[in-house]
Amino acid sequence: MKILIDASISSKGGGVQVALSLIKNISQDPQFEIVCVTSPQVDAQLSDEVKSKIGYYYAEKNESIFGKRRQGKRIALIEEKHRPDLVFVVFGPSYWRPRAKTLQGFALPLMIYPETRNKVYRSNIILYFYQKVLYAYKANLMKKNSDFVVVETNAFKDRVHDFLKIDNNYIFVVENSFNSNFLENSQRTSDTLSGSLKNIFVPTAYYPHKNLEILVDVAVELKKKNRNDFRFNFLLDPSSDQWLNILNSAELNSVTQFFNSYGVVKNTQMKQLYKNNDLVILPTLAEASTAVYPESFISEKVLLTSNIDFAVELCGDAAIFFDPNDAVDIANKILGIADDIEKKEDYISKGLSQLKSSYLTPEEKWLKQKQLFLNLMEVSK
Repeated sequence: MKILIDASISSKGGGVQVALSLIKNISQDPQFEIVCVTSPQVDAQLSDEVKSKIGYYYAEKNESIFGKRRQGKRIALIEEKHRPDLVFVVFGPSYWRPRAKTLQGFALPLMIYPETRNKVYRSNIILYFYQKVLYAYKANLMKKNSDFVVVETNAFKDRVHDFLKIDNNYIFVVENSFNSNFLENSQRTSDTLSGSLKNIFVPTAYYPHKNLEILVDVAVELKKKNRNDFRFNFLLDPSSDQWLNILNSAELNSVTQFFNSYGVVKNTQMKQLYKNNDLVILPTLAEASTAVYPESFISEKVLLTSNIDFAVELCGDAAIFFDPNDAVDIANKILGIADDIEKKEDYISKGLSQLKSSYLTPEEKWLKQKQLFLNLMEVSK
């Protein structure tokens, strides 16, 4: 059976991770004849061995929103040449309409959390209206260019159904997992939470809804309490406007020492970075899903995150929840765990239990993806 994998618009964060894992798995499966289109970011992290197992491989370039229709026409020509049984767009919306039955991954939380989007952009009237128009446009593309949609949580499925008016029978859930390299045996780090610098990992690419700027205010609150022994470690490009804006805000508030960035790292480096940190924090305002939660659990690190529906569904009682708009609450939650080794061990234990009960292993996720592909290919015959 022939499948076209379109990862051309997966360019950062979890989208790249999901694409890499999928392409690696499907390249090893003899049931599929593969046509693969990737973004430069996915292409750069795929090994030559994986690429050699893919029948037809195309590396695309990054396009602005104004160039994505031209890119879509290029990919449409690839589909016309190879005539796949199914097209899977890793994360949509695609800017082209395949002839074959099409499954698209969906992970645009600001589209279906409009109240959060309005709050994020309320201070810039131009961006406010631009994003409103942009997401309406993307919503139309999603409905027009998809036959089926796949999401990563039931909570998000319900929101997609309500917002896009897509029949529930055409929306599938394949739960998120963690990268397979987290399964490699490694010695757990000894506790470093007392008497030394406390490293807090912020393992996400920059998106406005990730709410990373709140951490400057959190640092201010920590400093007020004479707790200067914390450092937030980001994954942002040190030359990016987003990182420079955070640093500028930190400097204005005299908390620059709280901030560090590892830069943009390869997916294979993530396991070690979790290991190097004491706590993990994600102050997000909206989410489709995230690998941060299972990666924190399997890394045996305490997770602090937003008290929002998707997080509660994914974390149960294994995370410390806070109000993502309240820097005082976030700072207090950090201080409440930072020096309490017994509480830390309790959350680590709960995290491992949550991982086992609520998350797929990488292999289980691939098998569920594979079965979905096969089922939809049968439908398309």
